[in-house]
Amino acid sequence: MLVDDEPRLTDFLGVELEEEGYVVQIVSNISEAWQALQAELLPEIIVLDWTLPDGRGPDLCERMRTNGITIPVLMLTGHDEVSDRVLALDAGVDDYLVKPFSIDELLARLRALQRRRWEAEESAPDQLVVLGRLELNITAKTAVVSGLTLLLLNKEYELLERLMLADGQCCAAGDLLVSLWQEAGLAEPDVLDVYLQSLQNKLLAADAALCLQSSGNDDWCLAVVEGAS
Repeated sequence: MLVDDEPRLTDFLGVELEEEGYVVQIVSNISEAWQALQAELLPEIIVLDWTLPDGRGPDLCERMRTNGITIPVLMLTGHDEVSDRVLALDAGVDDYLVKPFSIDELLARLRALQRRRWEAEESAPDQLVVLGRLELNITAKTAVVSGLTLLLLNKEYELLERLMLADGQCCAAGDLLVSLWQEAGLAEPDVLDVYLQSLQNKLLAADAALCLQSSGNDDWCLAVVEGAS
């Protein structure tokens, strides 16, 4: 589904995507998009503009995530500030491409989003990682503390997963940046700091013993602090 109110752009993209084998649905505003998301047959991917006649693309994405709609979203926009990208990713956007763009890059990013969704939908036994009272279900992409599910943004979950899989070993900040944000053009230290702080706040709210720790060399690990409650 293309959500954009620029007919020249949607006509061009519609032709290009159909040539690649996609069935394309075009809507021009948030209201139409939300109505389409209530239908029985849902799109597999959404290409979403930032500025629409009745609101902002990130707000639509946040509403989708709040309502449990997990369809991958690629934001296609002229907003290229780091703060804009952070806002969009916080809203649940999966990828971010700035206009003007290469159609080949757009198609490659859509294929990558498709692969991720197919991999996530493949049936597999639950893969669990446990640290103290924190249980991470890598198959279902959920985190539970003492039986209560943590409400995490996509990037917060990905950051937590990488720290948990390190099994107590520290992860270099540079490696975390590249693995989580390079594809969206956000591999900058300030972005990592924002997500480390937000993840730490949510972990501490759920269990005061869970602590993100730095080695002093800009490396990070997740630990259980003995005696905390």
